[in-house]
Amino acid sequence: MKRFSLIALLLSYLLIIAFVAYYPKFNKQGTEATISYDVAGYYFYLPAIFIYNDIHHLAFQEATNNKYQYTPGSYQGVQLSDGSYTMKYTIGAAIMYAPFFFAAHTWANIAGINDDGFSPPYQRMISFGCLLYAFLGLWLLRKILLQYFSETATGLTIISLVLATNYLNYSAIDNAMTHNLLFTVFTGIIWFTIKFYKKPNYKYAIILGLLCGLATIIRPTDILICLVPIFWGVTNLTALRERLVLLFNHRLKVLSFIAFAAVIGSIQLMYWKITTGQLLFYSYEDQTFDWTNPHIIEGFFSYKKGWWLYTPFMLIIIPGFILLYKNHRPLFLPIFLFTLVNIYIVFSWSIWWYGGSLGQRSLIESYALLSLPIAAVFQALTKVKKWTWALTACFVGFTGWYNIVLTIQAHNPTGILDAENTNRTYFWATFGRLTIDNDSKRFLDTDEIYRGDGSKSEVLYENNIEYDTLHVDTMQIINGKKCLFVDKNHQNTQPYRIPNPPNGSKWLRVSATFFVTEKVWDVWKMPQFIIQFKNEDEVVKTKFIRVHRLMNSNQKRNLFFDVEIPTKRYTTIDIFLWNADGITATYMDDIRVEVLE
Repeated sequence: MKRFSLIALLLSYLLIIAFVAYYPKFNKQGTEATISYDVAGYYFYLPAIFIYNDIHHLAFQEATNNKYQYTPGSYQGVQLSDGSYTMKYTIGAAIMYAPFFFAAHTWANIAGINDDGFSPPYQRMISFGCLLYAFLGLWLLRKILLQYFSETATGLTIISLVLATNYLNYSAIDNAMTHNLLFTVFTGIIWFTIKFYKKPNYKYAIILGLLCGLATIIRPTDILICLVPIFWGVTNLTALRERLVLLFNHRLKVLSFIAFAAVIGSIQLMYWKITTGQLLFYSYEDQTFDWTNPHIIEGFFSYKKGWWLYTPFMLIIIPGFILLYKNHRPLFLPIFLFTLVNIYIVFSWSIWWYGGSLGQRSLIESYALLSLPIAAVFQALTKVKKWTWALTACFVGFTGWYNIVLTIQAHNPTGILDAENTNRTYFWATFGRLTIDNDSKRFLDTDEIYRGDGSKSEVLYENNIEYDTLHVDTMQIINGKKCLFVDKNHQNTQPYRIPNPPNGSKWLRVSATFFVTEKVWDVWKMPQFIIQFKNEDEVVKTKFIRVHRLMNSNQKRNLFFDVEIPTKRYTTIDIFLWNADGITATYMDDIRVEVLE
């Protein structure tokens, strides 16, 4: 159908706009604003240079963060030995934000709005600018795909990419993250690579150099994209030799590519030289690569952040690469080579799940390349029977539904999707759901579910704390006259030893009543309600829940969790509350343990 790909492109734009409207980050405050967390780190260069004239100390950060609360800490800058700072993140994203930053700064000055770099004009313009970059990237992708594939294959690839992958989230909602920007830069590199080999000239060589340099200073590991201009169209060793001859014959153009890539790259080197005295500086401190132990299995399949678990549509690249090799051999080598090396690099990073994100955000820019094997699948489907189309439609429909659900879960006010702590139990307890009982969040800590109804139980242990003397509070009463507490100076209650359950027992239900004056949001500082099975001094099994996951400030609640009794020999069972090195007080009363049938 003529112009099918254009219709698909416009529908993709509308879907992205719909999710911008669903969760408009440019209207949000605090850590949900467009300029927050990592984006604030990418962006800091602009206010530091053009508003505060402070690239050495970033003194503005404390005042602006106190006002806008865009990040709970100040990790965006790295403190040096002399007390000054350098940025943690490289400068490339700031360069792409720059036109919209200057537009926002002009707007703020004309309208008399606070021109501090973080007020509403800046939030809106950065978000709007990144939306335009997303539209540009998809527009270029359409032009690329139409060079090799039909209108139908091109259109289906574009709409599937937006509908069924986490690119939707990073083009619509979290679009100021680097991955959206890099997707567009990658499409530009592919497009001008095609143009260069059709007609080698200085213009295309210079543009390619600028784009490759920009990709590198947005995310240094993405220097890998240079494989694409080198190997594009190469199918074998003979073709590789011919490519090297071609590049030698156009060596001045190749040198111009290198020179302009170096010019862009030198911006980062100059910044490091000014702030640290070194041309090269490693700003990620204790975060690094583990080249000998890449997290490939976890990266693809883990419940925490497995790529194919959270973006199952991308399983389509398996037949896609086979079809690309069979039917579009000149495209196969650069894309397959880039994909292999990129996956190795991405999953060798020590924080291989890349923090709080929807799925594997680190792979989104590579979708620009992976769109070609995807299109190869849709192209091949035009020649098969209707039932194969029906299966494909079901696959795309399911993965599209699933991706939209995940995107809504990620930005649901109750925080259904936990981007860093999901395990198998919690994953399936919340699968496909747009609302959950807050108690379900206990499964982020304990992965055991008792499948009975709990109607038949036998009390094994009870303690109302009325006769205790250690870690007892008599002022903040929950029930009776006393309760236990933990705070900054009292990190643990005493361990309460409970009787061993009768032989043949399989499950225990552990409960207590808690009172929280101020909710702790840092998951690593949340107090833990713990049960521990020990064999003499050896710990056999430990299970716990983080109390503050399930509570709000100034709330009293009875909380419980179930634990399967270990089959391994144990001699004692202890229950206690640990404050996890936190400073906030938490109160506990009415400990109860039941044996469940």
